[in-house]
Amino acid sequence: MPESASSPSGTPPLRPAALGGLQGAVWIVYGIAYYLTLRPHQPFADLLWKQTLIAAGSGLLLSTGLGALYWTVGLRQRRPAWQGLILLVGGLSVGLLWYQGKAWGVDWANPFIAPVSGIASLRPGEGSILSGPATFPIVMLAWSGLYLGLAQWYAQQRQERRLLRADAEAQRAQLQMLRYQLNPHFFFNALNTIGALADEDPARVKTAVRELSGFLRYTLLDDEALNTPLRDEVTAAEHYLSVEKIRFEDDLQTEVDVTDEAAQQAVPSFLVLPLVENAVKHGPYTSPTPLRIRVTGTVAEEGLVVEVANTGHWRDSPPGPDGTDTGLDNVRTRLQTQYPEQHDFTLTEEDGWVRARIEIDTDALAPHA
Repeated sequence: MPESASSPSGTPPLRPAALGGLQGAVWIVYGIAYYLTLRPHQPFADLLWKQTLIAAGSGLLLSTGLGALYWTVGLRQRRPAWQGLILLVGGLSVGLLWYQGKAWGVDWANPFIAPVSGIASLRPGEGSILSGPATFPIVMLAWSGLYLGLAQWYAQQRQERRLLRADAEAQRAQLQMLRYQLNPHFFFNALNTIGALADEDPARVKTAVRELSGFLRYTLLDDEALNTPLRDEVTAAEHYLSVEKIRFEDDLQTEVDVTDEAAQQAVPSFLVLPLVENAVKHGPYTSPTPLRIRVTGTVAEEGLVVEVANTGHWRDSPPGPDGTDTGLDNVRTRLQTQYPEQHDFTLTEEDGWVRARIEIDTDALAPHA
């Protein structure tokens, strides 16, 4: 059976208990088949059981040793030609040894057989399809092929787990970068606004601090979550917009309309916030006053649809961290990573509105637990 050595990541491809259970199951099935095919040829029930236990038990012991040998020589890492040669030699050799061991066991179980039977003659209890000399090497060759197939399969699974862990770590690093890339000017402006309110309108300071705290709680505290329910993402966007409304006052109007079904869908973290930030940061340059920002989310037949729209026109901004391309590229990357071929991200300008629209196919949706 496949090797139980630990992978480089420390996770074994197959736990010892499962390994032993799989090996035992194979030989239990073999023992049942051996018993059923031998029964018509062995009239003595006590000898039938003994012969079955000898054949299956010796096969279990020898195959375990053969598996240890395959692991020691690194069968899975060998080239296909060497794998075939090692399997052929190992399976045939151990199969012939197995047959001889079975024959010795039968003679031990019934010592009166050997003196009255020739070397080439069939002994009582032989003659079944699984008791012939050629069957034992064939069965051991089949076992060896099963060993190699499962070893390759588990190695592939282990490699895929490593790739998934590496991808998750890369996504976490990217997510951390997104947290830091959220416009730092927002924090400075928010603090300046709170400072101004302390003199002009102290009653609104609590509101501003509460909204800023809600936004920071989402963006800074939970740094492990790669996915989040859309409602949490939208709630963080509302906190963000509330702080900006205190700053811009009547020059900014916002609207958030997300259905309950859409709100519970799991989406990549920081999917909506970069779009909202872009709208606030670049909308005032091309929009008539007041700047209007609208966030909507619905679940239609084709899937989840999330749209962030603002009045004004598309603005060509210079490249760099303050340009629009950085946030949009981050959104594209996160969508492509999680929903390859299962999403659509479009930017359009129509009737005085700039719209960033995300569509995620129904098959890719999963309500957040």
